[in-house]
Amino acid sequence: MEIKTKRRAVLQSFHKNNTQDTKLVSNDLAGKKLYLDQIDQIKTIAYAVSLTACGPFLAEGAAVLKHSIKLSSYPVIESNYTYKMFVFAHPSTLNCTSDFKSLGYEVLIKETPINVAQIKQTFLREKVVQSGCCGEKEYLKLYSYTLTDYPIVVHLDLDSLVIKPLDDLFDAMLDDEKRAHSRIPVMHGDSLPQKIEAFFTRDYNMIKPGHKHVGVQGGFLVIKPNLDYFKEYKQIILEGNFIGGRGWEGKYGGYFGAQQIQGLCSYFFDGLHPGSAVELNRCIYNQMADNPSEQQRDGTWKCRDGKDKCENCRDTEVSTIKSAHFTLCAKPWICPAGHLNEPVCKYMHHKWFSIRKDLEERLGISRATGQYHDETFLGYCTGVGERSYIPFKQTRINQ
Repeated sequence: MEIKTKRRAVLQSFHKNNTQDTKLVSNDLAGKKLYLDQIDQIKTIAYAVSLTACGPFLAEGAAVLKHSIKLSSYPVIESNYTYKMFVFAHPSTLNCTSDFKSLGYEVLIKETPINVAQIKQTFLREKVVQSGCCGEKEYLKLYSYTLTDYPIVVHLDLDSLVIKPLDDLFDAMLDDEKRAHSRIPVMHGDSLPQKIEAFFTRDYNMIKPGHKHVGVQGGFLVIKPNLDYFKEYKQIILEGNFIGGRGWEGKYGGYFGAQQIQGLCSYFFDGLHPGSAVELNRCIYNQMADNPSEQQRDGTWKCRDGKDKCENCRDTEVSTIKSAHFTLCAKPWICPAGHLNEPVCKYMHHKWFSIRKDLEERLGISRATGQYHDETFLGYCTGVGERSYIPFKQTRINQ
């Protein structure tokens, strides 16, 4: 296909899938020319979320998350990466997938990757449906490995936010010259492998100091699609070699979510494929404002990550944060009060509401009429709690 024809085809596709984005570009001739000049270099990153149950505020999280990704991707910023949104939706959630469709997510209805009844070992077979945030349905996240039409998949929880471009991660995974390696903040200053299959952060908040195999934080995974890995994950689960209180192979567990993604990915990356994945600095990526240490009975403090000194994510310079995850800082739509005493939490909430406001202003549906902590919530809270949150003007926000 000739370059001119190829560019036209890609531009038409981009118009179809990202109407609001290309409208902005089309109104700016310089931006449109830049887009056409660079189109051969642009790669599409798949961003995915999983829907395991219906519930309130799903559309709120999905809308703001998508808009945050848009603001950190081409053509809104200068980058070699644009985006496409996916949701892995369990069949039980069919009644609430329409909101995702209207937001521009491609809805993929997926059964749990494995049949729980076929898990060989009794403990995992009986307990996995009762544990973690969503039982065996959390394995839906593994479908990220099946999106083989895309070079990289980023799976995020709906209470997440992309604040700055993730280009350095993508460059490091795809660029053989590894020019991005020096720009990536890695946990403990570890070096990066030549070939990177995944980036993740760990959830030190879930363990006691000295725990040898810390779980992967399940709300942030950056992976290369790989059908062989997908099959391997399923086989691991079906073997069911999980010992209660101790984890996969009796080593990778002992914390919340160990039977699901938190422990499974730790076992996969650390035990089965060591050196293939990279633990990122959790204060920069997937920032949760977690407490890095725990006070002992004698009054001393020990780092949860096993080091003599540990970085306190609550002291992070906010300008360095690339992505956020509202776990310890409370969800934005509950209009929290106490969490605002933490500067990092306050910044994260302000950023979430700033992105919501930008989205609504572009769509002409702003409802910012509240006055409670207006400097942080920007008019979307009238007080404390879910009932004080001002939801979007319409549940289905067609971008």
